[in-house]
Amino acid sequence: NTALLGSSIGQGGYSPFYAGAGVGNVKTDGTDKQFCDLCQGSQFSMRNHNNNGYKLYGGVNLSDQVAIEGEIVDFGKTYDLDMYRPTLDGRAERAHATTKARGVGVSAKVRKHLRNGRTSIYGKGGALAWETKNHMDYTNLDNISETYKSRNRGVSPTLGIGVEHEFNARWSMRVGWDHYFKVGRSDRYLHVDENRNVDDLRSVKTDVDMVYVGATFNF
Repeated sequence: NTALLGSSIGQGGYSPFYAGAGVGNVKTDGTDKQFCDLCQGSQFSMRNHNNNGYKLYGGVNLSDQVAIEGEIVDFGKTYDLDMYRPTLDGRAERAHATTKARGVGVSAKVRKHLRNGRTSIYGKGGALAWETKNHMDYTNLDNISETYKSRNRGVSPTLGIGVEHEFNARWSMRVGWDHYFKVGRSDRYLHVDENRNVDDLRSVKTDVDMVYVGATFNF
């Protein structure tokens, strides 16, 4: 009886609902070439492409193999760049540009149980509605500083794979990799007008990968 009750998945049953939380590493592929078209002569330094990310997820099991899963995810910084442009008279122009991203997603999830019954592998695909917050601290050649901010929103497709292991009928753990395609609005971060004044900040398109560990409660 203990073995039968110990794993609803292992005996062919399944919990109708689940919810969990995960933490992991976020990697992006933004580059300094995406910053500005009119920044010739500038020196760039991309900060770490790796970042900590967090997510809350939950789902409805339609069967033992198929589920609909939703998530709320915070990627932290998806773009982080320093710009420095010196001039011959000893002055310099500086900027520090960042983008933070978060989103709400939904996916269809399919899983297959391994022989031990408690462990399964899964794949999922869906979409993420994201929001980015862009922030740039800028100091001009006269050493006057200004701060610029903007927000962008959009939708990107997502894919994911992972492994889940059920400890008992209520608790399980997963290790997953999720890929989010082209999170961001534009191919360039900084947009200027004909007088080279700041016109707009737009989050650059970057693929986002998140590898995470999650704890799941099955209802």
